[in-house]
Amino acid sequence: MRRIQFASDRLVQQVVEGTKTASVVRLGEVDVEEDEYNHPLVVGEIYDVYDSSRTRRAAIRIVGMELCRWDEIPERLWRGETNRSAGEFREDHVEYFGDPGPGFEFVAYYFQRTK
Repeated sequence: MRRIQFASDRLVQQVVEGTKTASVVRLGEVDVEEDEYNHPLVVGEIYDVYDSSRTRRAAIRIVGMELCRWDEIPERLWRGETNRSAGEFREDHVEYFGDPGPGFEFVAYYFQRTK
């Protein structure tokens, strides 16, 4: 089974509750195995979701990915990230992406909770 962690336990809880159905990753990091708890992202694969104490909390299936631009955040993404608008999404991610410019590209991935 593949594994994945999110940046905070609050985000993991949103996955457990089923409210978070999307996340993002930098270009060039989609296919990177960060460590034994963060495997490369592959559409169609199932991942065990772990919290910061490395306790399994849920399982998700990656159902899609798309290339996104900072100045054109898709509604599907900001809603899946539990934001109220594209602007709120940008506020939440500006530090993560290092204050990106309008043409900055990144990958959105979408998932469904399976267990």
